[in-house]
Amino acid sequence: MTPVPSRPALTTVMYHYVRPVAASTFPRLPALELADFLGQLDHLQAHYTLLSPHTFLQALEAGEPLPPRACLLTFDDGYADHYRHVFPHLVDRGLSGLFFTPKSSLIDRHLLEVNQIQFTLASNPQPKALADEVDSLLRSIWVTDPAPLRATHFAPNRFDGPEVAYVKRLLQHALPADVRSQLAARLFARHVSTDPQAFAEDLYLTPAQAQEMLAAGMVFGGHGDRHLWHGLASPEDLAAEVAGSVAALAAIGVSPQSACYCYPFGSQTEAVRQSVADAGFRAGFTVVPELWLPGSDPFQITRLDTKDLPHRPMQEDPWLVRALDAQALSGAGG
Repeated sequence: MTPVPSRPALTTVMYHYVRPVAASTFPRLPALELADFLGQLDHLQAHYTLLSPHTFLQALEAGEPLPPRACLLTFDDGYADHYRHVFPHLVDRGLSGLFFTPKSSLIDRHLLEVNQIQFTLASNPQPKALADEVDSLLRSIWVTDPAPLRATHFAPNRFDGPEVAYVKRLLQHALPADVRSQLAARLFARHVSTDPQAFAEDLYLTPAQAQEMLAAGMVFGGHGDRHLWHGLASPEDLAAEVAGSVAALAAIGVSPQSACYCYPFGSQTEAVRQSVADAGFRAGFTVVPELWLPGSDPFQITRLDTKDLPHRPMQEDPWLVRALDAQALSGAGG
């Protein structure tokens, strides 16, 4: 029998793109196939107690224990996927989720650099060729020797091979901000679309769609302004990111005093957490792939990626068994 800690932990699942990806224009996009999402909901409903964000926040505020195998569904980046493909199925199942959307995409209708990078990668079947193209542009336009960058950043991460991880790191944070922006835009125009505004309008939720979701019981939280790496941002950029989140939520009728925050890329430090708390947010979500124990820091709530959990119903959940066993053996549930 699986040991159960005396303080039930929270399993938070993190989603990004959810769509019929194989039949889409970008079949190489690292999206969750819609059928797999529905299979994962079947699995989660069979093995977990799926909490509404309201229930979770009430328990957090009151310091009350969570039910056994509590689970929270979170959706990052404010994609139209969430309105088209996620929202209807959550409503049909009597479920609700916590949705995090940046201000620049939701309100200003700007295409985020993170998405320029993702769709550029999805449009290139040979990531080595794209990494070489980035190096060539750095040499020819910005007169930058990419060799030191390769030495530091050319290595795999948890989900990507070295070429993809290298391109992401350079365009997300390793290069100076002005170079990153120009290079991401140039690559997007070359490989994906010369009309980023139209692309953004199709990619992101609208404020009206967000308000419809809110009226049906979904919950929205902060996710920055331009989706910058908060832990690497200057004090001025960090303040703008957090203020942008407050403004985005206000535009759809949500107060930060009733909202959570999700750190873009999971990037956070003590200063970031303090800035988010000072803005009035009640909790902050990371991308650390662990269960979260109530009583721990509410501004460092850990989350599993959808890839960490089964995408179809199973008799038992292997992640949950491992996590609860480890928790019981370490005495963390005491």
